[in-house]
Formats: sequence, structure tokens, C-alpha cells
Amino acid sequence: MGLRDQRRPVRGRDALFGRVETALSAPGTRLVQVLCGLGGSGKTTVALELVSRRLAHAEQVWWVDARHETTLEAGLRAVARQAGAPEEQLRGGDTADVLWSYLAQYERPWLLVVDNADDPALLDGPGKLSEGTGWIRLPADSRGGVLVTTRDSAPQTWGGVCALHPVRPLTGDDITDAVQILRDHAGEMAGSSDDARLLARRLGGLPLALSLAGTYLADANTVPAPYREPDTPVDFRSYQAALDRGLEHVDRDNVITQTWAMSLKLLDQRGLPLARPLLRLIATFADAPLPYTLLLTPHALAAAGELAHLDGPAVWRLLTALAGLGLIDLQPADSGALPTLRVHPLVRDASIDEATLGTAVSALHNAAFADETGVPEEPDYWDHWRLLQPHVVDLFHRAAASELPVQRIDDAASAAHFAARYLRVKGLYGQARSLFEAVLAHERALLGDTHPETLATRHTLARVVHDLGELEQARSEFEAVLAHERAIYGDTHPDTLTTRHQLARVVHDLGELEQARGEFEAVLAHERALLGETHPETLATRHELAGVLRDLGELEQARGEYEAVLAHERAILGDTHPETLATWHNLAGVVRDLGELEQARGEYEAVLAHERAILGDTHPHTLATWHNLAGVVRDLGELEQARGEFEAVLAHERAILGDTHPYTLATQHELANLRQPRAVD
Repeated sequence: MGLRDQRRPVRGRDALFGRVETALSAPGTRLVQVLCGLGGSGKTTVALELVSRRLAHAEQVWWVDARHETTLEAGLRAVARQAGAPEEQLRGGDTADVLWSYLAQYERPWLLVVDNADDPALLDGPGKLSEGTGWIRLPADSRGGVLVTTRDSAPQTWGGVCALHPVRPLTGDDITDAVQILRDHAGEMAGSSDDARLLARRLGGLPLALSLAGTYLADANTVPAPYREPDTPVDFRSYQAALDRGLEHVDRDNVITQTWAMSLKLLDQRGLPLARPLLRLIATFADAPLPYTLLLTPHALAAAGELAHLDGPAVWRLLTALAGLGLIDLQPADSGALPTLRVHPLVRDASIDEATLGTAVSALHNAAFADETGVPEEPDYWDHWRLLQPHVVDLFHRAAASELPVQRIDDAASAAHFAARYLRVKGLYGQARSLFEAVLAHERALLGDTHPETLATRHTLARVVHDLGELEQARSEFEAVLAHERAIYGDTHPDTLTTRHQLARVVHDLGELEQARGEFEAVLAHERALLGETHPETLATRHELAGVLRDLGELEQARGEYEAVLAHERAILGDTHPETLATWHNLAGVVRDLGELEQARGEYEAVLAHERAILGDTHPHTLATWHNLAGVVRDLGELEQARGEFEAVLAHERAILGDTHPYTLATQHELANLRQPRAVD
């Protein structure tokens, strides 16, 4: 009880206290109650608080240390003696049977606490814990209770005789309790509430880390400034800055590091030495949900050194062992999504090893190009790339700044190209541009200006520049890429045709309609001959040509082209593929131009519903459809509804695309002229 700090209340555990107290007080035969969780999460603190409440009611409490077999057995023998067992019985019979026989006869209410049972095998004794025949068993009646603290949260370890109560870090949307633990230990002079909140999140709400940080700052502030070591943190903000430079800067006694080391040593003892390098590899990825069924498969780990020989069951055994001790958190997948794992920020800090960066890049590259990962343009694989993208970006930038072999850096760049394509297709044009520019700089330096990979990246970057509305720069980039491709591949190579197609799109948007029409018609003729009538590239060019025809006023011909393309896309891609929706959207525009407003409204509403479901409310394509639907509503005379729709679209466009993007300017124009006659769409 000397370890219980009566000056500082236990924070954030009221619900847990209620559940455990109820279980320990239940009538009839009670299960063994197990407090389980990550080292440093406060299991012993919770147990001490529960014990304090029992002692306040004059109950008998025994506390046994289960870290070592000798201390465990000695402690339980002492409990048996205090429960009334004669020494000769303890020497002559099965000690566990004698202990539980006398506890069954004990007249006072009692509680047996078995602390630090991190190796549950020690609790088996002469029998089996999970079968109720080990050192720890079910109390025989309602007068007794058993409480165990452990890092091992695997249900199969404890069997049906135990009830598990996870003791988790104090995280989530409301981290008030974690902040208050910092303040309880640091005092009111260590910084603002906002800084305390940021530090509490950085520490992952781990009670041990929160109390150590607060105590550190309180101690630092007792030392007059002239006598402190240089760069000593004295407030929440400087402590976080020191932690970001490395855990060793604030954990000088290695208390936190040793906490994780004890768990890994336990896995070594269980015959799982590869859990240690696997945790180091996991920590090397970004601090984001890790899609382990993509990144930690035998295929992905094929070049991962000592992990390379692991098969699927072996990898899963290591992952579940790490999760069982709280070193990682295996998070269940939402419906249709991939399962992920998370690492506590401080476990990551203590485990990260830059020597494993090359291994992580190799695993990432293998995962990015695996068939099951898919390409980022296909909606079926967007969830994969949503989860991979933060790891790709983080590892690419770290690899580019490292001394890894050139091949490894190139592997990271190849994966980053895919991630940038995902960002573009999701409408995150600014992020996509930055990543493409970084990849392009690497490829130019390593491969040269005319290498196919360099040209492919420059081409896709030009598409992003076009998406951002910077038409003249996009035109210059496409023209430069096209000159190289014509010189290398010729005029009719598929890559050349794709660049010609994209350049024609820019020319169209610049208002040079006849030039755009001629280029699209030339590209379309080649694509029909080389690829066939229903190839996606052929359909895309036919779609763009229809747009030029529409702007030239040839509305019936444009309508026929859109309807033909839409029929093919529905048959090949399905009704809700982004390419299908784009054609459907533009067909609705032609229908509107032809004055069929009610039909146009219905088409736009159908497209918008699909885009909201697939792309989200704020994707540029969704906003474009929403904008055009508002225009139809305006043309139908529903002016107030149209005003509200345009205002909503404009707010999103300003936030996402900026004030000067053509889409934003078009919506501003619509609002400014809402009550004036509409001459041109």
C-alpha cells in the first residue's frame, strides 16, 4: 500500500472500477478477475485502488508477486499458512490443493491479488490454470475473490475460469483524464492546457509515461535555471520537442524502454525470438494504421532478412503474441475494409531502428505491386491505397534522405508514384502534386529526363497541374513529354497517344476547339485501329471528343457520342465506376443544353448520389455535379434552392481548390448573376 499515492486520485478508471467491483462482489461462484494490458497502463495502480476500498471495509487482502516462480510459490505458501494450513500439510501434500482447501473454509471476506503475472505459465503450478487446477483457481464461495494483473491479454491463455478486463491507455476523443495526470504530477506551471493536451496525445495516454513526464517537469522546475543541464525540458512543449528528438532525451533511466524490453524478453522465453525484429519492422513504418494483411505477408517479407523464411501461420503467431502483450493492437476490420494494427507511440519510439528502413521499403514495394493490392484508379482498391499511402509517403521521403542502396530508393519512388496517383484520383490535387514533384526530382537525378519512368511521372504530374486549373503550365509540360515520346516511341505508340489525348484536353479547356477536335479525331483513329472500339483509352478519347462537339454547338452529335460511350462503359465498368459517372454527368449537360431540364435534373441527381457514396461530398467531381445540378434548379426557377446549393458548393471549393481555381470562379460567377438571365452555360 506504500506504492499508492494518496495525494493523486486514479484518473479515468471509474467505469473499470465499477465492472471489477461488481464481478468481485457477485453472489455464488466467481471467476478469477484479470486486469490485462500494455506495460505501464496502470494495472497495478487499479489493483491498489481496489485493495484500498476492500481494506476500508476490514476485508482480508493478500498480495502476491508473480514475476518469478520462487516468489510466487513462497507468497502462496504464506497465504495458505495465514488461512490456517499447518506447516506439515504444506510440506506433505499438494500445496495448491491445501491452499484452496483452507481458503474455502476461511470465514472472513478475502481478496487474493496476484500481481505481475506476465508469464501465466507460472500460474499453472501442478495443474493447468485454464482448467481450474493451477495455483490460481475459482473461489469456492462468495466470500472470496481473486484479482490478477498481467500483460497477457490472450483469451486462450486464461480459459473459461477467468474474466478479462482490458486496462487501456487513456486515449480517444476526450483525453481530459490523461491531461489531468500530467498536471497532477507537473503542477500548474508546466504550460498551457493546449500544450498539455498535445503532450498527452504524443505520450499515447499511457499512465506510466504521463506520470514520468509530469514528475520530470516538476523536478526540472525545482532546479534554478543556472544549474540545469542545457536543453533541459521545463514545460510540456519543450518536453514534447525533446521526445520527438528521441526517447532517450526524456527517459534517461530507461524506465519506459525497460517496460517494453521485459515484454520482448518474455516472448524470447516463449520461443518467439523473431517477435523482436518483427516489432522493429512494424515500428519503422509510419505512425498510422498498418494494413498488415498487405505489408506483413510472406510475399511482402520475402526480402526481410531473418523474417523472410516465415510462412503465414508463423507471421500470425508472432502478431498475436505481440498483441497478447499489448505491444501492438490488432484492430478488427470494418465491413469490407482491411484489418489494421496500431503501435503505441512510445512502443514505436523505443523500437524504431533505422537499420530496418531498407527492409521496410522492400516490404512496401512488394505489397504495392502485389496483384491483390490493385491499382489506385480502381474503386475496389481505394481502401488498400488509403491505408498504404501514409506509409508510402513517409518511407519514400526517409529513403530519399538516407544512404540506402539506389535500388531501394528507387523501389520507394515507384511505390510513391502509385500513392500519388491515388491522391489524384481522390481529388487531393495539392498533395498529389507535391509527391509527384518529389518522385520526379529523384527520377531525373537517377534515371535522366528521357527514361520511361521519368516521362510517366512527368506526364501524370502534368495531369495534376491541369486538374489544378493551371492550363498554360500543363500545356507546356505535356508538349515537352510528347516531344520526348515521339522521338523515342513514334507517333502511334500507346504512351504517345495518351499524352496527345491529355494535351488535347488542355487545348480544349483553353478554348481552342477546332485544334482540340482535330487532335482527338486523329488520336481516336489510331486507338480504334490499335486497341479496338471498346478499349478504355478509345472510349476516353471518344468521350472527350463529344465534349468538344458539345462546345462547338453540335449537340445532337455530342449526345449520340456520349450515349454510345456510356453504353459501353456501363457494360464494361458498371454503372458506378468513376469513368461511367463522368460520361453520365456530361451527357446530363448536353440534355440540359437541349432544354430538357427535368430529365437533366434527374440525371444529375442520380450521378450526384453515386458520387457522394463513392467519392465523398467534397471530391472535385462531386462538386462539379452539384454545381451543375444547382444550375438546372436555377433554370427551373427555384432560385432560393439554387442559391443555397451554389453557396454550399462554393464553400467546399474555396476550402479544397482555393479562391482562384476555375471551378471556384465559375461558382462565384453563378452566385453573382443568379437573378440575371442565363445566356451561356
